[in-house]
Amino acid sequence: MESKVTLKNKPIYKVNLFYLITLIWAIITQFLPIDDKSYQYVAILIPASIYLILNKKDIKRILKLNPLNKKSLLLIPIIWIFMLPLSLFIITVYNYFFGDALANVIIEETTNNLISTFIFTAFTPAIIEEVFMRGIILDGYRYKNIFTASIINGLMFGMLHLNTFQFSHTFFAGIVASFLVYSTNSIYSSILLHLINNGFPILIYLITPIQNTAPKTKEELDLLFFSIIVVLSLIIVCSLIYRLASINNIKLKNKKKFSKEKIFNKPLKASILIFICFSLILSFMIKKI
Repeated sequence: MESKVTLKNKPIYKVNLFYLITLIWAIITQFLPIDDKSYQYVAILIPASIYLILNKKDIKRILKLNPLNKKSLLLIPIIWIFMLPLSLFIITVYNYFFGDALANVIIEETTNNLISTFIFTAFTPAIIEEVFMRGIILDGYRYKNIFTASIINGLMFGMLHLNTFQFSHTFFAGIVASFLVYSTNSIYSSILLHLINNGFPILIYLITPIQNTAPKTKEELDLLFFSIIVVLSLIIVCSLIYRLASINNIKLKNKKKFSKEKIFNKPLKASILIFICFSLILSFMIKKI
């Protein structure tokens, strides 16, 4: 006798559908009469809270609120440092080919109030987005291979920002953040990485504002040199992640059988289509300004 197919035995479909609903709600929120500081709370925190309330029996598994040991706390900032070359490389290449209009719009949102900017641009997203992405969404992929789950989580994290500029580098950040959660069995690892990643640039920008200048010629964009640095950094990041897992007695590679549930189902395909359409419209509107 075949078992009845429900959302409970289709965790990927469940979180992909929830992600699609949240993405649509996030777009609608942008047209509501609320200020930018309230956006994260309305667009992401409300849906995430509703999901957690409806699944309160599984909160411990979903959120992984396990404390980090001292070695992990020291290692995570080092991992972030070695992430920087690829992040800067992605941003540089994006600005070179697509211009810096989107980047400038995002930078203009930064105010001179250090405390306010840090709270709403670094602290708030670090908690809310991590609960949503590395808590709820990543939990839906718990029966999938760690590598596959991390890459898909990075993809969905990038799309959550609803613009191609932030997608370009948050895709990579989302992958690393997912690996950190797997390597520590704690969401605090990705929260810490997110906080550093958002907070440090804000601090630097407010202390010494630097104009965002994309390279104008091929000579200015030394791809060969940059690529070598990026490859070396990635090797170090991967080594440090495995070290982090070892510290926490976690094996990133295992031979257990994984779920055959489809990843690119209708909700995820719809989310990708919505992201592409909204991003194109946004880019077109910015170019017209």
